[in-house]
Amino acid sequence: MKDWNDFLPNDDENEHEDDLFGINQHQQVMDKLMFIRDVQMEHPLVIDPIEYEELFGTLQEEDLRELTQSFFHQYHRLGVKIDTLVDRWGLDWIWAVLKYCERREEFELCSIIMCIIEEYSNPYIEAILNKDNITATV
Repeated sequence: MKDWNDFLPNDDENEHEDDLFGINQHQQVMDKLMFIRDVQMEHPLVIDPIEYEELFGTLQEEDLRELTQSFFHQYHRLGVKIDTLVDRWGLDWIWAVLKYCERREEFELCSIIMCIIEEYSNPYIEAILNKDNITATV
């Protein structure tokens, strides 16, 4: 005879309960669409690509296309304020956009992204190198 505990789900075996009506899947799709919409409305990206994949699954080409369009729209809108653009996007998302442009063979866009990365990174690299030079001469 079965005990009443046998009818309760075992958390170890069923870590994620079966989503009988697909509600969680629909919620996940809606959350992903809201994230992309926030990016299009020029909000900062609050999660990195790794967290994106944990929440929404593999980054799809159509999502990367939308993100790339948003990135270059913001790039043209913000003009030469590279710090603001990188602070909003983060280097990890910019790198994902760069890799997407490489796969699509959009080499002109790749060169723009590389210039952005260099312009953002050079002051920090020079500061580190100068700091090392100062300590080496002392």
